Amino acid sequence: MNHHCRFLAFVLLSILVAALPGLAGAAAQRPSGPVLLSGLLAESDAAFLGRVEKITYALAEPSGPESVRVPHTFVTYRVERSFVGSVPGGTVTLRFMGGLDAAKGLYMASSRKPEFDLGDRDILFVQGNAARMCPLVGNLEGRLRVVAGRVYSEEGRSVRVGGGGALSLGAGYRLPEVESTTVDGRVLQTQRRGPKALDPPGDAVAEADLVGLLAEVARGVAVRAAFVSADPTVPFAGPEMMPAMPPSD
Repeated sequence: MNHHCRFLAFVLLSILVAALPGLAGAAAQRPSGPVLLSGLLAESDAAFLGRVEKITYALAEPSGPESVRVPHTFVTYRVERSFVGSVPGGTVTLRFMGGLDAAKGLYMASSRKPEFDLGDRDILFVQGNAARMCPLVGNLEGRLRVVAGRVYSEEGRSVRVGGGGALSLGAGYRLPEVESTTVDGRVLQTQRRGPKALDPPGDAVAEADLVGLLAEVARGVAVRAAFVSADPTVPFAGPEMMPAMPPSD
């Protein structure tokens, strides 16, 4: 297998989660159905609207003599508006398990980790940064994409707001931000779009409406825990993962 093909290969971490001590519970998805904004905010160490301005990758330190060095992605946001938690300075950096191992030319992706690109604008509900595999409340649920003034889920489904600040998901839409991601100059297909995707904007809530509601609901929410920004230059321990069989040429 040549270097380029190896780079394009996605390794789905979801099949490994159950075997990783301490990660299985953190990675569990929520039941389907409406979710209250107050509940999302109450579970967040920080919640904010921001734009991705930097993406870097680093390998975790091995946790055992035979463990592999697992790649992680560090995503830095320029914060436009903070709703919950103390966000020091104008930027924050989040750490996600999975990413690029440049030395081996491999990209490790996860069905439970969002994919990020420079310039993405998102509303994020952060929990356990630098401690969890995916430091977002409910994993994919904790990232809402803002595209052309409307709000969508990580998978491109429209976000709708009901009574009491209940969020629900509508139909899926064709969004370039969802259908592909760029890594080291290469465009990779994410395959997260559903087979019946529609053209936007559809019934997605307007950014201004959701931001205003978030600010209102956040006034009655207590801070859950101190927010900690991640630093890709500081060594960190990774999960215990055994190396797989090397790919055949």
